[in-house]
Amino acid sequence: MATYQFLTFVLPRKPIETKYGGIPKQLEIKHAEWEKYWGNYDVELNDAPEPEFEDAISTKWWKGIQINIAELRNEIDKIIPRASWNNESWKIENDEVDHDLSIDYNEKENFIEDFRFRTDMRDSKLNFLNSMLELCDRNDWILMDENGNLCNPNIIELAELLKNSKAHLFITNPTEFFDNLK
Repeated sequence: MATYQFLTFVLPRKPIETKYGGIPKQLEIKHAEWEKYWGNYDVELNDAPEPEFEDAISTKWWKGIQINIAELRNEIDKIIPRASWNNESWKIENDEVDHDLSIDYNEKENFIEDFRFRTDMRDSKLNFLNSMLELCDRNDWILMDENGNLCNPNIIELAELLKNSKAHLFITNPTEFFDNLK
């Protein structure tokens, strides 16, 4: 992931409200467990095993949510072009911006396993981000950052998460960003 990209997970609102009796401010993400998981991941298998732990990323939030994946893909095609490497990824990459989006869809069980996008923080036009916020709002989806912080799909709430992100720090104060890496 490029340092200037802000990672955002798209989650359906209803299962989170049901599990927690409302939308909490933050969900747990087990970063150390994910590090171990990816450290043991065998690229040759070409099929990622299920994690042996549960957190906000591994939970199957979309299971049981009726979604027309073909229709969703078509809507996303209007926002961002498909990536050349597969049918589940989209990417804008040029001299000005680097946005991407991916949906891991379980064809066998008909549900989204993972839905995420990365916004290039250098993009001052915000067309991609605003289109994604509109898509999420229309479908009653919420957003989660890489630390499990949740927000509604609007620019004001997302800006609060962005202000505390590594991408924002890199764009606004690269020296401090690199000092924090040490």
